[in-house]
Amino acid sequence: MDSDILKLIVEKNPGIINVILTGLFLPLGILWLTNRNTRKLKEIEKGLELKYKAKDDIREQEKKVYSALSKILFDVQQLHVALSGTCIDTSCIVDALKKFDLSVSRCHEEISNNMLYLSSEAINLIYQFYNSLGSLKIQLQEFDKQKEYSLANVTVYYTSQELANSLIEIQDLFISQRSDLKLQFDKTKQEMMRYCCGKEPPKELKEKYEQLRSAMINERII
Repeated sequence: MDSDILKLIVEKNPGIINVILTGLFLPLGILWLTNRNTRKLKEIEKGLELKYKAKDDIREQEKKVYSALSKILFDVQQLHVALSGTCIDTSCIVDALKKFDLSVSRCHEEISNNMLYLSSEAINLIYQFYNSLGSLKIQLQEFDKQKEYSLANVTVYYTSQELANSLIEIQDLFISQRSDLKLQFDKTKQEMMRYCCGKEPPKELKEKYEQLRSAMINERII
């Protein structure tokens, strides 16, 4: 009976189907599409937020790592000062290294805690930095055994240049894809890090250092 009534209504009002479609189903369709697009936009916004947040986290880690490595280079400079001129007794190298290790140890945790999101290239450069640092300590300990105290600041001088080169490479890597930093970057100031330990040692000390270091390498001490 109900179906007959509906059929009769449609026959007498042929436009009622269009009214129903446009007045009911069309708004529902538009509402569904709107909600669907809104959900997609929210997903995109969330993805972009996470992406940029990750970039911000990486940049923050880069700043902390670079700052800690710069502090270590400064400590190397202080080590050079401590071993210059006054290193004439049996305890000068040992005492200077103890002070150096105490200061540098504060930077190790900061660096290790902020390497998680760094690129493999950056991590390799950090390991290169630490390899030079380890080699410096071994050389100083060996010079202490041989009582070659006059060469202590010489090895610090040359190692400081290796450390500075690694630090410059790390900085270059960090800013390579950041146009905002490129505008602020001054290459000439960066180069000054290589001379943090002053002038090159005298020729006679340099030659003596190279001979002993070569002998140490041959003996596989380094």
